[in-house]
Amino acid sequence: MRTTRSGGMFLIIGENIHATRTVLRSGRHVGTAPDGRDAIQFESEGGERRYLAIPEALKDGQDFRAGKVKHVQAALLALLTDSPDAPDARAYVETLARRQIKAGADFIDLNVDEVAQDAATQRTAMRLLVEIVEGLGSSAPALDSSNSTVIQAGIEASKDPSRLLLNSASAERLDVLDMAASAHCAVVVSAAGTTGLPSGVDDRVANAEKIVAEATGRGLAPAALHVDPLVIPVAVNPEAGAEFLEAVRRIRDTFGVEIHITGGLSNVSFGMPGRRLVNDVFIDMAAEAGADSGIVDPVAGDMGRVFGRDRGSRSYILAANLLNGTDQYGMDFLEAFRAGELAQDL
Repeated sequence: MRTTRSGGMFLIIGENIHATRTVLRSGRHVGTAPDGRDAIQFESEGGERRYLAIPEALKDGQDFRAGKVKHVQAALLALLTDSPDAPDARAYVETLARRQIKAGADFIDLNVDEVAQDAATQRTAMRLLVEIVEGLGSSAPALDSSNSTVIQAGIEASKDPSRLLLNSASAERLDVLDMAASAHCAVVVSAAGTTGLPSGVDDRVANAEKIVAEATGRGLAPAALHVDPLVIPVAVNPEAGAEFLEAVRRIRDTFGVEIHITGGLSNVSFGMPGRRLVNDVFIDMAAEAGADSGIVDPVAGDMGRVFGRDRGSRSYILAANLLNGTDQYGMDFLEAFRAGELAQDL
């Protein structure tokens, strides 16, 4: 949890223990283990240099050939097969989680959807991650899956389901609300409608009102709800940032202070250069609009830096104009980026 500029609290849902996450093969996280195998290199809690061998199954895949390694998936495959590399895999997951905890994560988002195609393997993987994260005794797991049975497996594996956050319920996934009500835990409620992503502000607000009504009708308290108005990249829709921010304001006005408002805030910068700057400014703008929660990487997106950026600086103003729609299509931002004017603030 972090404090915003106005003194309000901002709940952090750490997003990095996700089977889709990649690191570059050419980057500092990948090297050669003492036994000669390609490996993810990391430091354990005690500062020991350790190596997680990259499974052959990943090396045969398209991502590896494209110069990327799905590092969380590598750890999960080692754990699921109980390979000799399992102790290193467990230590690696613990290291990822501890970094997020140290950076202030209140919840740690766990997603295993891409570890395998079959739901049974996904459920086993989710149980493993819940057991590992809860074993660290601090931040609670957020169970994130497109398959409700995987979320249910995580609930069943938890030693204290009431601490969990379920991600997420929507008009098409009302069963997740039933799970949250049964577990007496928090839940992300999405503003997605029955036909997919919302269109514009009014659609977001109307969908949010419907899903909140469904949740409270099941006995869930407003304080247990994290309303997600859904972030769409500005590279896809130049009005996306402004629409999200206005939806946040209206949802806050509608439901008051008790309810939480969240979102995958880093999604806004997909396809743009200078992503850290854009993300930082968007988190700050979202908090000012009324969001008090975010699905973010607290290691990359240090909240002290986020809420300490100079709002009068040229870099902040350019990013804000990109996000609020003033600089439609980001022409001013892109020109400044290419000219190197933003380098010191990236």
